Amino acid sequence: MTCFDVQEKMIDLVLGELTLDQEAKIREHAKQCPVCREELQLLSVCMQTCTFEDTETCECYFQETYWENFVITMHEKITHEKMECRFPFRIIIPVAASTFLAATLGYFIFFRPSPEQTVQEETPSYYEYDPYEEMNDLSPEEAEEFIKIINQKYGP
Repeated sequence: MTCFDVQEKMIDLVLGELTLDQEAKIREHAKQCPVCREELQLLSVCMQTCTFEDTETCECYFQETYWENFVITMHEKITHEKMECRFPFRIIIPVAASTFLAATLGYFIFFRPSPEQTVQEETPSYYEYDPYEEMNDLSPEEAEEFIKIINQKYGP
């Protein structure tokens, strides 16, 4: 038998619900396997503690649904522990949003440029633009070069 098969039937062994042949196979495996032996001993002690009616410290008595309730209880404890250990989004998100809002308001109140700094010079419209004024701003060498380029492009 494999460890998985043995561990699956350990509860039945402790409860006495197995045949003698199955019980012998499980006990033989437990003698050879230290993990299964330890599991069987722990399970036997737990079952004896829960079924022993004269003890004052143990108020639980064995019931048919004990293992079903045990699994559900363990699942709830594990789920509860996972919920407690999760990242605290309920705290971090509001703090981050408040910080972002405060930084944005601070920028607009203290660091925002004045309207005079953001106004751009208007470019003259097409009709106000005089290309001859630019021609007057050229040096004599630049003017000769400009005339050569115009003549090459549009002819003499």
